[in-house]
Amino acid sequence: MTEQLEQYAAHFQEGGRVRVGVPLQGGGAFAEWGVVASLDHDLLQLYLSRDQLPEQARLELGRTLDLALKGKEGTLGCRGVLVADDKLDHRLLLRLVEDVGPFEPREYFRQDVYVPLICRRTISQFPEEVRLRWEESRREIEFAAQEPEPGELEEVTDSREEIRARLEKRMVAHPVAANLSGGGVRLNIAERFKEGELVELSFYLPHPSKIIEVIGEVVQVKALPDGVRFSTALRYRFIDEADRDRLIGYISAEQLHQMSQHGPRGVLSPLERPSILRRRLQIAIALTLLAGFLGCQARAILVAKERGEKWEIQRVFDQGIFEFLRRQR
Repeated sequence: MTEQLEQYAAHFQEGGRVRVGVPLQGGGAFAEWGVVASLDHDLLQLYLSRDQLPEQARLELGRTLDLALKGKEGTLGCRGVLVADDKLDHRLLLRLVEDVGPFEPREYFRQDVYVPLICRRTISQFPEEVRLRWEESRREIEFAAQEPEPGELEEVTDSREEIRARLEKRMVAHPVAANLSGGGVRLNIAERFKEGELVELSFYLPHPSKIIEVIGEVVQVKALPDGVRFSTALRYRFIDEADRDRLIGYISAEQLHQMSQHGPRGVLSPLERPSILRRRLQIAIALTLLAGFLGCQARAILVAKERGEKWEIQRVFDQGIFEFLRRQR
């Protein structure tokens, strides 16, 4: 336990950023960012970045949440049990429950998207050769993004323009329906790959404009009923962690957009709420009037009883009750 507490103290430092997987109604999770406010042994206090989470968010006490943070070795992960949720201060209190280790992107960072994507076989299937080619491709993307320096050689400028022209073709790639996550992607494509095969993936994320190069490994291939396409699942074999964060950020943005377009069933839109408040206010006023009416009529019955006028007062009382009930229908 002492070693675990030392891990927590080393990685969850005040002011550090932590990614929190917030569970959503119906499954999946929303990637939210938090800032470490304090750490007391294994009790972590986070301030969330958003004033308000999506309506589908389900932060329930006792629920275990997945956490991710930057480390020297790359992205690290941990889990914590939610023990308090201060909605007014946008603050969570979590009790950390496991070691800090390499982050394994969970399937909850997953969303159906429609994104320009190129999927192609690698020239080689030797992992080391594929990795070197992938690193070279990423360097080309960084080089193309740079602005020419004063006095730059013409050959360098021409090389940059050639790379930019090649990358622009990827930006206008045909959009593909994909089930995208922080750890992999599932596509319905015409080309049939073999399980274990290495594949080059080029994603174009529009906001902000960015091409992401990833090497995926095919983990599952299933023929679709149309007899033409194949449902192909790939896990990311080589991916830059900053690019993984960009993908998860894109997934979160798409989740928010989808939830704003299609509200959850059973959740009333903001436009409907004022009418409900008015209705409740009307009912409250009616009940208050009814209580006063009943009080007055009860007193009248007692007085009338003393005067021998019981039945006439009772008739008026009954008529009043029936009239009130009729108006409330």
